[in-house]
Amino acid sequence: MSSHPADSHRTRDANSTATPARPVRRLSPDGRLIGLDLARGIALLAMMVTHIFALGDETGMPTWAAVFAGRASALFAVLAGCSLVLSTRSRMAESGRLRDAAPSVLIRAAAIVLIGLCLGSISGLLAVILVNYGIMFALALFFLRLRARALFAIAGVWMALSPVVSMWVRSTLLLEPSYLPMGFFDLATPSTMLTDLFLTGYYPVLQWLSYILLGMAVAKLDIGRHLLALFTTGLGLFVLGRGASWLLLHVVGGDAALVEDSQMWGTDLTAALFTGSYGVTPATSWWWLAIAGPHSGTPFDLLSTGGTAVMTIAACQAAAVLLGRQSWVLAPLSAPGSMPLSVYSAHVVLLEITRSQIVGNPMEESATTGEQTLEFVIHALTFVLLPLLWKTFVSTRGPLEGGIAGIIRVASPGPKRPASDLPGKD
Repeated sequence: MSSHPADSHRTRDANSTATPARPVRRLSPDGRLIGLDLARGIALLAMMVTHIFALGDETGMPTWAAVFAGRASALFAVLAGCSLVLSTRSRMAESGRLRDAAPSVLIRAAAIVLIGLCLGSISGLLAVILVNYGIMFALALFFLRLRARALFAIAGVWMALSPVVSMWVRSTLLLEPSYLPMGFFDLATPSTMLTDLFLTGYYPVLQWLSYILLGMAVAKLDIGRHLLALFTTGLGLFVLGRGASWLLLHVVGGDAALVEDSQMWGTDLTAALFTGSYGVTPATSWWWLAIAGPHSGTPFDLLSTGGTAVMTIAACQAAAVLLGRQSWVLAPLSAPGSMPLSVYSAHVVLLEITRSQIVGNPMEESATTGEQTLEFVIHALTFVLLPLLWKTFVSTRGPLEGGIAGIIRVASPGPKRPASDLPGKD
């Protein structure tokens, strides 16, 4: 596998009928960064865990599944930033002009938003992230020409300051968190929709753009040559996020202040610390910014989950490099990871079916451990086997990924390039 950035995504299009690729080569095409696909596959299964298993027990304490809360979605977002850079690399390299890459990015963003609105309109169980992703893709265009060093710096500053800006705006305007799927009906109230997208929703664009920027910075590097540096950077971000939060809460006195505030306003502090918030913290005390709980959108949540994502990407790519031409053995995870938009969308739809058929009640808390396990096995097997079959016998692109790529080829012709990574979602 070539590690040079200009060659890292130079691969034969398996759709070609001239020379049918062997199944093994379809599962591990030459030149593709299989480690990124592997990381997406891990994120997909981790996401399914958080969607299906209860994150807290009857006493409110976290279960084993809470380990993945917030981390799977952060990994997806960082990988989406990687995909944005990799999918526009050939267009940018051809002329060096942003306007040559902008049409493909905007078309992809619009398609992702449209798919997200469709899924949000039928899903009553999940806060679908795709609309937020589409918006972030469009905004990320302003940063696409920056080098890795600048992107790392901006991502770090964004992680530190965007939660502060969010807290100030929400406390000033008395905005409450909102956990609602973003669907077509939201278009009727654009101001509320924008408020949820940027400030109060489960994946607030204001904070989550930092994940996209971090992923863009990673992809601007020659990943194969900087695996140790990336892993070390990720570990440093994780330790900084969790360590600083612990100091503020248990040494400086934030924990006592939050206990008092949560009792005053009836906030579940245990859930905020261990199982998850609704995308942002309450705006009743600035001490809430000291926590690092899942989906809290604080500086320490962003730093620690972003660090975990970078470590995972480095470890997965290291595994792919060590396996070399035998990296096809990773296909049970890398195959679904190579078509995350299709897998995520199908998972959202299938979850509506399995939840009603297996559990009989859309409320997750009503499901027994056996029902949750059965539901997860169905989703895991479905979204391992179907991508394997699709990639082996149909195309290296997933159906939605291939459809979007076809629209881009027609609407915005550019230099010929291979099947590029498309972002996956939590």
